[in-house]
Amino acid sequence: MSTMKFNDIEKTRFDIITSRYEKFLENMTDPQKEVVRVFDPLPKKNLEELELIREVTKELQQKKNDDMEKAAAQATNGEVQAEKKSPEQTETEPKAPEQTSK
Repeated sequence: MSTMKFNDIEKTRFDIITSRYEKFLENMTDPQKEVVRVFDPLPKKNLEELELIREVTKELQQKKNDDMEKAAAQATNGEVQAEKKSPEQTETEPKAPEQTSK
């Protein structure tokens, strides 16, 4: 295992995680062996918080997508209106008087 020093973890906890990781590496190549979890499962409160975060993220992403669609529609609509106005403007713009030679 790595010789990295972890400041935020106790030695006993580090040893437990290290032993689980080594067992995980041993079992990784054989699909018949059970899956080894290196870390403890998250508490129920943390899982609920993660689910809430996921729901809020989905809502925000959907709002962003809707806003992007509206902006694209407005941009397309603006371009169409600009194209419609440009031929009309050329017809209504006053023409420069033609010069005649006398």
